[in-house]
Amino acid sequence: MNADAQAMVAAIEAMYAAASIDDRAGVHAMLTPDFHVFENGVHMPGDELWDLLSGDYAEGKRMRWSVTEPRVELSGDFGAVVYVNVGSITETEGAEPTPLTWLETVLLRRDATGWRVAFLHSTRTKAASST
Repeated sequence: MNADAQAMVAAIEAMYAAASIDDRAGVHAMLTPDFHVFENGVHMPGDELWDLLSGDYAEGKRMRWSVTEPRVELSGDFGAVVYVNVGSITETEGAEPTPLTWLETVLLRRDATGWRVAFLHSTRTKAASST
């Protein structure tokens, strides 16, 4: 991956790192002002997503996300990253994490401070069949 592709993936990872500790300022630092999301079939503004995640955090849930198998496309100050998000949710302190996987597409724009996430499309993968 070239430097721009690495910086784009790093921006997504920084957004997730901030979200995992309920650091809304840290999340917002990685987003464009018009950020929005398609999350499991629902279109919402970014703050609505972060409100949901903050509520989960307040209830003791802990999420982990990661960017794996990224495919990066770049055109000037606009880019896209398509990847598999392999993560987990821990429902309560001390509980075993439940593995989760999402298929995600992130659109990013570069501004004077670096790459910022403009759009996230996330779809949870179906659980593997036990048959």
